[in-house]
Amino acid sequence: MNAVLVFESMLPAEAVRRLARIRASRFDDATDAADEILDVEEARERVKARWSADLCGLLNAMTRGELAVVARRLGLSGEGRSPTLREALWEKGAALERHGVDVTAIVQPRPVVLGGHLVIQAPPRGAFPPSPRWPRPVPEPVDASPPSDEPDSLDELLAAADRVLGVRLGSRGRDKGAWGTRAAALLGVVDRGLDEPDWRGDVEIKTVPIAVDPTGRWRIVEDPAIAMVGELAIAKLQRTLWLARADVGDDDATIVSWYLVDWDPEVARAARRYLHVRPKGPAGTDGRGLYLHKRFFADAGLLATLNGPG
Repeated sequence: MNAVLVFESMLPAEAVRRLARIRASRFDDATDAADEILDVEEARERVKARWSADLCGLLNAMTRGELAVVARRLGLSGEGRSPTLREALWEKGAALERHGVDVTAIVQPRPVVLGGHLVIQAPPRGAFPPSPRWPRPVPEPVDASPPSDEPDSLDELLAAADRVLGVRLGSRGRDKGAWGTRAAALLGVVDRGLDEPDWRGDVEIKTVPIAVDPTGRWRIVEDPAIAMVGELAIAKLQRTLWLARADVGDDDATIVSWYLVDWDPEVARAARRYLHVRPKGPAGTDGRGLYLHKRFFADAGLLATLNGPG
């Protein structure tokens, strides 16, 4: 049984029309119906076509009132905030879809709530350091101990990444890239200013800002810059060492964890879907950069290395 079809059938006509008119995300293949005038049946077909395979997406698009209507029609209380209702309706929908049969998380991955919305955390696809508990704690402060020479091997590079965990990076100042530059220097990586991956042309090193969500889990704060338009962004993502960076104090930060991920079909799919162009550089300039949307890190497994299994 398809839970999306069940939930859609319980929504009043105006709710269905509203959902059908939601402007499609730039990452979706859905037709943009924001300016179309649809009758109820057309709207229902549009909703089914867009979300029939995405229960989380439908629940995230629904308002609190719409969630409450469906919850009550399913025998639930309909009380509580939107995130609570989304979780409860996902549980109900997941039970409908598995027909009472127990299935593994691989078959039916369980979402977590981040930013009030349901997010599917794909399992890790690369190497990352162990954690004493989940979500991963902020490391205790440690002194910097960068290698005297650039690491000779990948194992040495990852050992240097282990030593960076907990190092406080100091005041950033006005340079948005200062913390990333300092983190790379702590790894012993030399900035050669070349249009190729940072470490020996093999591993690109990028920091990604994270913060603790009200649920207590880690979330990605903003889309990291990958390259300027015209540079070989895809080449830089063939093998990437992501350094998850969190603010500590008023103007300081530390590296909470690292994640080494190699290009594979799933990472390629996510990267190509979530790379987007936007202005980059000082105000008044016309530079444009390629950025990677926050959703990439759920699909590529980084969030699971911070929050543990869903």
